[in-house]
Amino acid sequence: MRWTGLPAKLWIVLFVMLPFLWLLLLSLQQNTYGNTSDALGLSQFGRALSPPYSGIIISSVVNSLIAALAVLLTAIPITWHISRQSRKRQNFWLAFFCIPLGINFVVRIYAWFVLIRPEGMLTQFLSAVGYASPLASSPAGVFISLYYGYLPLIILPLFSVFERLDQNQLDAATDLGASLFQRWSKIVLPEIIPGLIASFIFVFVPMLGEYLIPRMIGGGLVATLGTQIESQFLGSTRPNWPFGAALSVCLLSCAFLTIFIAVKVLSRRGTGQKSTWSLLQIH
Repeated sequence: MRWTGLPAKLWIVLFVMLPFLWLLLLSLQQNTYGNTSDALGLSQFGRALSPPYSGIIISSVVNSLIAALAVLLTAIPITWHISRQSRKRQNFWLAFFCIPLGINFVVRIYAWFVLIRPEGMLTQFLSAVGYASPLASSPAGVFISLYYGYLPLIILPLFSVFERLDQNQLDAATDLGASLFQRWSKIVLPEIIPGLIASFIFVFVPMLGEYLIPRMIGGGLVATLGTQIESQFLGSTRPNWPFGAALSVCLLSCAFLTIFIAVKVLSRRGTGQKSTWSLLQIH
């Protein structure tokens, strides 16, 4: 039985740990006028953590947090409603929300770009109702595109969380006179918080490193951590791989820190324990 986990361990070593170590080694190298030297140092991190890049890192983390929370708060009532339906209706609504996942992500974002460009349908409609600010090449357009692009990804994970709820507890609480707020605060939330945290990380981490949406929707005018990394590696004038690696390590550090905090929170809550709220307390 000890060999059953070997493929997963090899995958982690080959495609997670070794690339990260190579990236870390590259970030310690020096780059002068496009030439990488063998000397090691922390100058690339010093530049990455200094203005203006420090501000870009902070704004990327904050914007990703807000966008991920917006997606999560929108998906909660949707998936709750779906989980309360019959099996036939559940399959219909899940298929409806998962249809966009069958379309290439680039195609979906480009279709959204067509809608929000100056002559696009959505921009024209907003102008007609009094909103004259353009969405293309703006932080608002990038935020809306992140929201649109990642909302379908969170539906299935959240649905599996709500589907595992014990309906007998909810029915018993209702029979004993518990209000909707009591049922949610005492029964539902203690059960789904681990799933909410996992679903949040599921969309927050890719949002943090997203570069396609800021590049396409932001038009290169909205600087994010992902676009800065992409420009350092693929810049046509003077690419700087060590500095791009340093920015990548900063991005991975933010992602690892988020996951570490989530694991600590879940371990303290005891994710394997069921809600111990007594139904007599409702009564």
